[in-house]
Amino acid sequence: MATYQDIKGLRVKYLSADPSNLTGGEVWYNSTTGTLKSLVAAAAWSSGAPLITGRGQLDGAGIQTAALAIGGRTAPPPGTAVTNVEEYNGSGWSTGGALTTDRWDLASSGTQTAALAFGGYDQPPATRFNNTEEYDGSTWTGGGNYPASVNSAGAAIAAPSAAGLGFGGNAPPGTDVTAEYASSVWTTSGVGVLGAPLISMGGAGTQTSAVAFGGYDTAISVVSQEYDGSAWTSGGSMNTAREYMGSAGSSSSDALGFGGAAPSDTTATESYDGSTWTTSPASLGSAVSLNAGAGTSSSALNFGGGNSVTTTEEFNQSTNVVTAGAWSSGGALNTPRRNLGGAGTQGAALAIGGEAPATGKTESYDGSAWTEVADLNTARNTLGATGSQTAALAFGGEPVTTATETWDGSSWTTSPNSLNTAVRSNAGFGTTAAAVNFGGLDSGPARTTATETWDGSAWATSPNSLPAATSVLGGFGTSTAGVACGGEAPGLTAVTSEWGGTSWTSGGAMITARSSFAAGTGTLTDGLVSGGNIPAITATTEGYDGTTWSTRPSLGTARSQSAGLGPSSVSTAGLISGGYISGDTDATEEFTGATTAVGSATTITTS
Repeated sequence: MATYQDIKGLRVKYLSADPSNLTGGEVWYNSTTGTLKSLVAAAAWSSGAPLITGRGQLDGAGIQTAALAIGGRTAPPPGTAVTNVEEYNGSGWSTGGALTTDRWDLASSGTQTAALAFGGYDQPPATRFNNTEEYDGSTWTGGGNYPASVNSAGAAIAAPSAAGLGFGGNAPPGTDVTAEYASSVWTTSGVGVLGAPLISMGGAGTQTSAVAFGGYDTAISVVSQEYDGSAWTSGGSMNTAREYMGSAGSSSSDALGFGGAAPSDTTATESYDGSTWTTSPASLGSAVSLNAGAGTSSSALNFGGGNSVTTTEEFNQSTNVVTAGAWSSGGALNTPRRNLGGAGTQGAALAIGGEAPATGKTESYDGSAWTEVADLNTARNTLGATGSQTAALAFGGEPVTTATETWDGSSWTTSPNSLNTAVRSNAGFGTTAAAVNFGGLDSGPARTTATETWDGSAWATSPNSLPAATSVLGGFGTSTAGVACGGEAPGLTAVTSEWGGTSWTSGGAMITARSSFAAGTGTLTDGLVSGGNIPAITATTEGYDGTTWSTRPSLGTARSQSAGLGPSSVSTAGLISGGYISGDTDATEEFTGATTAVGSATTITTS
């Protein structure tokens, strides 16, 4: 009989305490507790950042950290078919290249830079498609036509655009046709057919190692079939019959099915090892069908579904414990207010000024509670602010002023050198040693492009102004690498401008045009903005990586006119305080980015 060492190449250690550096599969005997222990893999779904556009009957491709959400419909049937494509980077969704044909109930496969989409449906009038599109990471181009006009077809989800596999679908009726894709041509010659006509099934694998599972024949099915590149053979039966589910998997022995109609929407998740389907102890957070998936059986992504669902969930089968990024409640301000300024970090922040009416109140945050400290010398709201808890800068604001004050950790000092132009609804970034002020409304009041730089003692008007006159905008970063974004110019804008130390250049457009939001969290390459008006008050959050904006988990409560943080903060530890909900609020929310930690030891028992 083989020993554990023969199988794993490891000995069972005899230890008085659990080891601090655990390795997956490692087994040891804890002599203190008298137990045999190991670190084993566990399965769990966790929340991810929401889709930009909620939709059902979309499809997916790629892996968990580089996925595509393709097409779909944004309302119940007949609904509105879309060309929308979104890209997931492991943190959030950003806008990708649009399909050339709007469609839902389509099939797709491949990677984020080499994907395939074919078939699908739209109405009115009722139209099934046979056209194929190939994606190169930015643009979809036409490929060869599928053998039939079909919707509800399956695809080997891991198969790249150069070697795709499609099967089944509603032609109508259901079909058993299988087709392989190469050199932009679909062929059925010499290709096996499914054992039975199927529609709305799941699919995983590649052109030479695929599995089709579930779906509908004469009833909702538990059947799975495996493809080896030439023929289909029967596989193991699923535990829950279902159709219109999300699927993931890299081969015929690596598949995952989740959600779907069974016939009611389900949260059930099952994995396939090439012979047996196993129901996972991990279920989706919400029952859903008409959803899509990407990834493998141990690292998958679920997104969309139903009637315009935006939900994203991540699946991990690992010895690590993954905790999703999320906003949570923090300590309440002592004075509810909106249009305040912010500075500092999540565990050491300042809330500065605000209304109503204009106030000079300043509060300090220690990560759990706010404490009132010394007031501004000039009471004001809609001001610019930046810096840290012990070295902050406040400038401009309403009533329209040029006043500039510095904070040393205990009191505010009015600078003898004010802004050159009185302004309110302005924004800024930097430190007390080097900062930038930009935009806002002057005493006219007119929106302004004016940019001023602070050298630690005085403001100088920059010859390089914002590209467009903008007010109630956001800003974050440093005096040599900062971001100005959104606002009103005069309508809501999604424009992003990057400051390089002397001038502005264009950055990536925000996903959603918005104003009066909390910004100031993070750096040029790792920033976060939250809430605001779009024009309704929103809870949505976006992150910026220096090139592209992508979604992040939404606030617990929609709000506008709130304060964010300063340049020493990071996007994975954000803070938003005060603002307007249905009135002035004292509420604080804290953002913690996703984390991964080694799991805890499990005691091995026998029965």
